[in-house]
Amino acid sequence: MSAQFLDDEARAAFQQAVESIEGATAIEVVIAVRRRSASYLHANVIVGAVVAFAALAVMLFSPYEFGLLSILVDPFVVGLGSGALVELLPALKRVLTPSGRRHRQVARAARATFVERGVHNTRDRSGLLVYISWLEQRVALVTDSGLDRMLPPTTVAAAEALLTTAMASGGTAVARALAELGSKIDGLPRRHDDVNELPDSIDSDLARADRAPR
Repeated sequence: MSAQFLDDEARAAFQQAVESIEGATAIEVVIAVRRRSASYLHANVIVGAVVAFAALAVMLFSPYEFGLLSILVDPFVVGLGSGALVELLPALKRVLTPSGRRHRQVARAARATFVERGVHNTRDRSGLLVYISWLEQRVALVTDSGLDRMLPPTTVAAAEALLTTAMASGGTAVARALAELGSKIDGLPRRHDDVNELPDSIDSDLARADRAPR
């Protein structure tokens, strides 16, 4: 379940990671966790169509004789129901979505969240968004211009890969990997007059999504 990814232990670990990075550097870290970065409705359509055609084939070739109205209506009803049930199977949506598309959707959503959360509104342009998308099982890092010299694209990509791999072990593992990465960042030391410019609380929709109908 997605809620288990961000349990109390994981929240505490993320809080510790943020405090560790911000206590040693001028970086302002924002954690955003999302249940998914796109709807991927094509997966619902694929499953619904396959089930509908399968149901139609069974009704046409079954030794039992179905009425014409049933043959006309029932496969579509079963297909629609099956397509709707895909919303409860995020792993199936992940399998039916090419990796490249998932990567693009996460990157796009991460950039939008960077702006929405105002991560660019820091004095030294030292904001760092850690965007975690649970359905896609991906982590994206978005850095502000003040971090570009310390974190070139190749370094960011390597960090994203490391954090993404850690997702398989849960939120606590991702938080610990983030703390380790933060300890390796230098070149932007904490200033004597440094203040906490961005909220440290985790921006997450996992709990709300798990309570709502899917």
